[in-house]
Amino acid sequence: MARAKGVAATLPQPSVTGTILLLAALFLTWMSLEGETASALARHAAWGCAVGLALSLACDAGRGWLNLVRADVMALAALFFLTLFEFFYPQPNFDELVPPEYARAGIGCTLLGIGSVAVGRHFASLPNSPYWDVFTRPVRPGFLVGIFTFAMVVGYLHMFLAAGWNPLVVFDYWLAPRFAQPWGRGRLGDWRALVYELSLLIYLIPPLAGVVFARWREYRALALAWVGFGLLATLFYGFSSGTRNIFASYLVTFLIGFLFARGKTPLRTVVILCGICAGLLFFSTRVMLDFRGVGLKNYWNQQTEETLTEEQSLFVDYNLFVISQLTQLFPARYAHLGWEVPYLALVRPIPRALWPGKPEGMSITMEEALDVEGLTLASSFVGEAYIAFGNVGIVAFGLLFGWFAGWWSHLASPRNSPFGILMYASGFFAIVISMRSLFVFTTAILPTAAAIIGGSLLIDKLRERRQRLGPAS
Repeated sequence: MARAKGVAATLPQPSVTGTILLLAALFLTWMSLEGETASALARHAAWGCAVGLALSLACDAGRGWLNLVRADVMALAALFFLTLFEFFYPQPNFDELVPPEYARAGIGCTLLGIGSVAVGRHFASLPNSPYWDVFTRPVRPGFLVGIFTFAMVVGYLHMFLAAGWNPLVVFDYWLAPRFAQPWGRGRLGDWRALVYELSLLIYLIPPLAGVVFARWREYRALALAWVGFGLLATLFYGFSSGTRNIFASYLVTFLIGFLFARGKTPLRTVVILCGICAGLLFFSTRVMLDFRGVGLKNYWNQQTEETLTEEQSLFVDYNLFVISQLTQLFPARYAHLGWEVPYLALVRPIPRALWPGKPEGMSITMEEALDVEGLTLASSFVGEAYIAFGNVGIVAFGLLFGWFAGWWSHLASPRNSPFGILMYASGFFAIVISMRSLFVFTTAILPTAAAIIGGSLLIDKLRERRQRLGPAS
């Protein structure tokens, strides 16, 4: 018990006062919601939510800036970015698509989801000592370089298999339009999907690079060059894919790994790093939409007239549009899907090659409900939870995600080894990307789980080997 209390004093954790202020801001925003158009209502909600988040962060910062680098903070920021951030800019298209009364209902669901995540993080208890043991085990610098090399080789294996082992062909496909690559996973998947799923190891590369560069003095020049090459290649791949949530996850996990491995860092350095990452994220949000349909190569060469958008606005995902529409369709036209949604999320990681009878999807998809063809709609976990159980589902899933994010934040400790920092940073990917869709959580957490299990076993084997060989080894 004494150990738990001692560790608790150093762990990142949210301020109760900050959460109360955030909830108050969300409530007052909802009660005072006004505007003649849907986008005006959403802009009002965006400002109110932003003020609440700022107050919460200000309270959390009382324990130092490192207390802001938490999984629950990233989850709240991601959910806000996906649903409300774009309404700081004019959205004339949104006004054409969504009546104000629909937007009001969608905003209510969104604010409920944000508040539920904020509350859920306070239910997290301290992890048991075995987790501290795993995360604090010392490792040699070469161990991390070995994991990095394994993630590079196995993570990109599916691309080289599809491109005939020709790196130039792989690079050329990176520049091609979205979904034009031969290594894409089919909707249902087959045995080749087993190889494709190994690409999840790519998500370990940015946090690994962050840890290595934060402690660059411990590594040889050749190792730093190799890690730098892998990081730049991965960032370019994420950017060229046109998938903004993937590129954002790379930036976030690199930043988390770097900051925690760096330890005591001047606030000025932290602000500069966060500013650079925020600038890259903002730039990618605007530009990646312009080229993902035509490919980065065509975008550079200006071979199409559709590479530049004419609107002086910002488009993130229009999640609020989908949420607003869903509130009018469920349960008025379609019955809530109930346990079908969490069940499909749980079985998603099971390869169809091992389970041919695996369910193919929801009985009614969002695209079918909204009568949309040729597009994949995103509604954040808020919309998916709503079609499952209504507002009760939003609260339940929000509390669950908040609890997990808060629990994961407790795994951060000054005692963590570089391996522990890697594990902690890599978990941010699953948490952040789950704000976009609850279905991806069980798959996105697999690289972290595999690294924890595999790395722990390997560390134990190396320790046993050193003990057998004696001190001379």
